[in-house]
Amino acid sequence: MTTTAIRAKVHKYIDEADTKVLEVVYQLLEVYRRSNSSLLTNEQQKEVLKRSALYKAGKIKGYSIAEARKLVKQRQSS
Repeated sequence: MTTTAIRAKVHKYIDEADTKVLEVVYQLLEVYRRSNSSLLTNEQQKEVLKRSALYKAGKIKGYSIAEARKLVKQRQSS
């Protein structure tokens, strides 16, 4: 489902919701806004941005999940 479709459904539910539902949704959004503005610390965010820039510049290689699993298995059996 696209973001636009989800947004339209949520708007429809909100438009038809009673006060209790609106209060719950509001509280949920407030908790999310306060605690999940980022799941990473500032240092972790900086590291992700640094590694992303290195990857885009071709200075480091990324691995698919399958490649990473294969590498881990190889190292465990060594």
